[in-house]
Amino acid sequence: MVRWLYRVGASFLYYPKRLPYYSKQNTAPMKKWIPYIAGAILLIALSTLLLLHKEPHKFDGRITFNPKDKIPYGTYAAYHLLQQQFPKAAIEINHYAPELWQNLSLDSSGQVLLIVNSYFNPTESELDKLTAFAQKGNAVFISCLQMNKTARLFFKIQQEEVFNPFTVKNDYGVINMYDSFAVTLDSRTYTVPLQFVYPGVSYNNRFTKYDSLFTYPLGYNGDDKMPNLLAINTQKGSIFLHTAPITFTNFFVLYNNNHQYYEKLMSLFPANTKRIVWDEYFLLYKQKNRDNKDYKGLLSVLLSHKNFYDAFWMLIILLALYFLTEIKRRQRLIPEYNRPANDSLKFVTTIGKLYYEKGDHKNLAEKLTHFFLDYVRNKYKLPTNELNTAFVQQLSLKTGIPAEELNKLMDMLIHIKLSDRLSEQQLLQYHQQLENFYSKA
Repeated sequence: MVRWLYRVGASFLYYPKRLPYYSKQNTAPMKKWIPYIAGAILLIALSTLLLLHKEPHKFDGRITFNPKDKIPYGTYAAYHLLQQQFPKAAIEINHYAPELWQNLSLDSSGQVLLIVNSYFNPTESELDKLTAFAQKGNAVFISCLQMNKTARLFFKIQQEEVFNPFTVKNDYGVINMYDSFAVTLDSRTYTVPLQFVYPGVSYNNRFTKYDSLFTYPLGYNGDDKMPNLLAINTQKGSIFLHTAPITFTNFFVLYNNNHQYYEKLMSLFPANTKRIVWDEYFLLYKQKNRDNKDYKGLLSVLLSHKNFYDAFWMLIILLALYFLTEIKRRQRLIPEYNRPANDSLKFVTTIGKLYYEKGDHKNLAEKLTHFFLDYVRNKYKLPTNELNTAFVQQLSLKTGIPAEELNKLMDMLIHIKLSDRLSEQQLLQYHQQLENFYSKA
């Protein structure tokens, strides 16, 4: 077939020079078929190579952290060891966001949520749900190579930046046996052995800064002795932050006596734990629909072959270059528009002068109060229906402002609400308290 197409293509190029029958007018329509014929030849040749080429068996170096994967960097062994560690607990897998949990409850205790992935990428509302879950007497264990900025600010920690944790994997067929990775546990909390080593990829991170008032270290990296395991107390429960998710993989857990490291991590949870849930929401939610996560389309199967993968991306690059050059050639000049003027400041100044000249200090103070409560609701996700002691404590915990200062602010706010009139001095004092809050929050 390939040889026949080659002969047909050659005839279009060669016969017009030999036979007088062909003229320039007759050859023009035929030339437009040359790219199609060349493409067909290339496609058939590539398909033949893919069918004939058989790759030798090689080490599967994908780092998936999936509890269903038995490959070296899956977490099948760690997941199934949970039942041995907690024989009376129910072991389940979660596929839903914290707002839609079906196998975890915010109203009961004795539960554990395990989150193991490369990149922990929650929203602030999801972090609030996890914290509320832990405060009810439950435990949350988060083991990831890196967290997003929202999580780092929420937990008040800093860690090394990883360029792209999703691309860190072994594609060379074998693991570098001269490379190694070690973790160490805190001697004040655990008994020997405290250090555990395995000859696999060094897929870990470290905490460079944390708030010692709420957080304390329980484990360290073996090479630089920097913390890689932190514990945060949250009223009745705890949240654990871990930067070495590779320790949950089959390779690490099953190497020598490294299962003891895993067992020591699990000893952080109460022995009477009722339910342990392994989370797949934060592991898989950036991929396609979780109901079809095991499905592989035709294109993904074809792209798993290296030759087709290279040819596919070369074609995409060529098409992109052609598209860009055509746009550059035909695109008209974009007219320049003047930047719209911002009149918001003038408007605010005018409204402020109007309130001041009228002397309606209470009305202006109520506007400031409305803005303050709206700011607290949107930024800290706290209800403002009741400005009681519980509200002050939660706001103090999230902002880091002492409760004494917040109590003074709440007293002034309630005084304004109950008063019929407000003096200029009281308005200035209230404004100063609000500015002090915004500068510290």
